[in-house]
Amino acid sequence: MLSEVEKRTFEYWDPIEQLSVGEWAKTYVELSPRITEQPGPYSTRLHPYVDEILETIADPYVKRVSLCWGSQTSKTTTFYVMLGHVIDRDPRAILWVFPNLALCKAFAAERWQPFCRESKALLEHIPRNYDGSIDEDRFTMTKQEFSRCTMNLVGAGSSANVRSYPVSVLVLDEIDVIDERTRRECMDRVKGKHDYKVLQSSTPVTEHGGIWQEFMEGDRRKYMMPCPHCAEPMLFRLKNDEGDLNIRWDTKANLSASEYDLGLVQKTAFYVCEKCGDEIRDGHKTKMLRDGQWEATSSSAELGFRSYHLNSIYSPVITFGRVAVEYLKAQSAPGAMQAFVNGWLAEPYHPEEGSIDPEKFKIVEKDYERGEIRGEYRILGVDVQRSVFYWVVRGFDRDGTSWLVDHGTAVSFDDLTALGETYECAYGIVDTGYRTQEMYEEIHNRRPFWFGAKGFERMPQPYKMTAVDPFAVTQSRVKKVAINLLNINKDVWQGELLKRRNGTNLNWFTYKDTDSEYVRQMLSTNHVERTDRRGKVKWEWVVEGHRQDHYWDCESYILALSHVFGLGGAVIRKGRDLADTDKAKVQSAKRRPQKGKSMWG
Repeated sequence: MLSEVEKRTFEYWDPIEQLSVGEWAKTYVELSPRITEQPGPYSTRLHPYVDEILETIADPYVKRVSLCWGSQTSKTTTFYVMLGHVIDRDPRAILWVFPNLALCKAFAAERWQPFCRESKALLEHIPRNYDGSIDEDRFTMTKQEFSRCTMNLVGAGSSANVRSYPVSVLVLDEIDVIDERTRRECMDRVKGKHDYKVLQSSTPVTEHGGIWQEFMEGDRRKYMMPCPHCAEPMLFRLKNDEGDLNIRWDTKANLSASEYDLGLVQKTAFYVCEKCGDEIRDGHKTKMLRDGQWEATSSSAELGFRSYHLNSIYSPVITFGRVAVEYLKAQSAPGAMQAFVNGWLAEPYHPEEGSIDPEKFKIVEKDYERGEIRGEYRILGVDVQRSVFYWVVRGFDRDGTSWLVDHGTAVSFDDLTALGETYECAYGIVDTGYRTQEMYEEIHNRRPFWFGAKGFERMPQPYKMTAVDPFAVTQSRVKKVAINLLNINKDVWQGELLKRRNGTNLNWFTYKDTDSEYVRQMLSTNHVERTDRRGKVKWEWVVEGHRQDHYWDCESYILALSHVFGLGGAVIRKGRDLADTDKAKVQSAKRRPQKGKSMWG
């Protein structure tokens, strides 16, 4: 029996109950209709696949969690709960980054703040005035000063937005639409902290996008469930390895080769087990999910890096019939298939390449190996994408003879610089139409090797060399030194490149057994005749069949820069040889490339 002193001691010292993250959430978290379609006390009964994810926030050995998930799979609510546990039980500085400020504020006002106000464990941590009312000055849409920690919510408009915030728990939402420079800056913010957590989520866009790269670099966990008939472990996916649909329906719904009774499709759809071939109905899904578990499919990830993939077929609120209908609708609507693949299947989109005619590829193959240094002078051309760079190295002789040396992809500008050194390139030229400020700064830091490129549909001349202040917008205190920016008439240089692709210029070569991806991308862009609404005939450059054309762009930048230095022969316009026109305008790269030498010596 406790003494009076012991009773008073225990009343004063009220130890925190030891609850798992899931138990804590079920006890203290309340969800409103504004947040979920299943309002009320938090439960994972319908979404048992989130149980493991919740516990990672309290696991000291898990440092990085990436969710490559489809729509309506409860990924955002899962992050609410994880952050709520941090605020209540393990307070640390939190930074939540959104694609832009408008989305950040809308999310805070409509989702996050109501979540905090309606969860009893978080309500007591919200800052108060002396009269007990919520201190709105300390509980704003972009900053919440909780009793023991602070959360900042920012838009990713510039990497400078994240540099001034303390952070131990970093959340990156929809990272495929957050610029790569900002994402890297955010990751740098948690380096050196022993207790850091990085939470990332998004539906993927391309295989080079942030969330798909995160998934591939992590341990690639997939949710395996027992088949209700054969008990063999399985996962939900739209098609099997042979390309046949796993979701099927009554054949009476097939009105023709491309027409369907969508109502009957939705009503009769079912899933087919790839192991036993038995039908799995919507009614089986709840138990299958409850009996499932996450399994890591890669052993090459760094310790503490978990990545999870989950498509919308797993969602308890989405029927097999609805998936089937959305798939069929996506087949006929322009651009809809990409939205379906990204948002529903949580996979990067690989467009149908369509047929290509290799006979159109007239560039002569020479008997030399890929990567073999050819030409007196070499130029590195780069096309910039969200999280990857496409590059081409091409060599030139003074008489205009040109050799494809190599091509590929890189993930950082440092990699590109290393390529320039490897292939002893005289100059590099990089697209600045995308990630503009980032590219300006990279060019500035590596003068005079790099030139910027910016394409224009209409220009009075084939190209124009300009000097640009890379810090005019950011107003950096860095000493302002101009960089070289080559404005390119896209019509002229694509036309010149088309001549070379079609064999008109016979001194434009590729290496032996040119790989198919380079050929495919070089055949992607064509000059076609179009008739507008007024009946006027005009010629347009088009990328056919949703193909990628990155190597084509690289080659056009290289071709333009080669003419600036007189390496590519002459482009004749109005009787004038423009190969030498703007050489005098080159600012910081006045030196000629030396034969057999690179910028490094």
